[in-house]
Amino acid sequence: MSLPNGMLVRPDQLDTSLLFEVFALNQSVGRFLAEAMRDGPLSPAEYAIYSAVFELESATPTALAARLGMRLTTFMDQLRAMERRSHARRVPHPSDGRSYHVMLTAEGLAAHRAANHLFERAHDAFVEALDGGVVRPRQVLRAMREAAERASAAGSGASPRQSSAVGG
Repeated sequence: MSLPNGMLVRPDQLDTSLLFEVFALNQSVGRFLAEAMRDGPLSPAEYAIYSAVFELESATPTALAARLGMRLTTFMDQLRAMERRSHARRVPHPSDGRSYHVMLTAEGLAAHRAANHLFERAHDAFVEALDGGVVRPRQVLRAMREAAERASAAGSGASPRQSSAVGG
């Protein structure tokens, strides 16, 4: 089979599920970024979290976790690690005394900037390898993320053991 840009796609001999393909994509991209960023100050996962804080400039942990598509408890673990490195700080929420915003410190901004150089090189190489631009893949990925969030909100009906399966 070939895509509209002429790129050949091997047929899946095992006919795995869409979720399996997403899992395998995640693994491949993770390996690619880990290699590309191995000499930097941040891992790819840390870079993504720092990027969310950087992009939003100042946001609540709930907003940051939602932006990253991660559980709030997972984000809080990451925030504590950032604070131990003096890369992030909590500042009072401007209108809610019970909450706070997260910001990168000067050290956090420097680490993000250094990691960004490695990430941008990897991003450029990845886009070049796509050989067709990023608009359509980005639309598809956003639609898939939204579908996952809708399915999660609606409940999948699968038992916890069944829902953790990725294949077939």
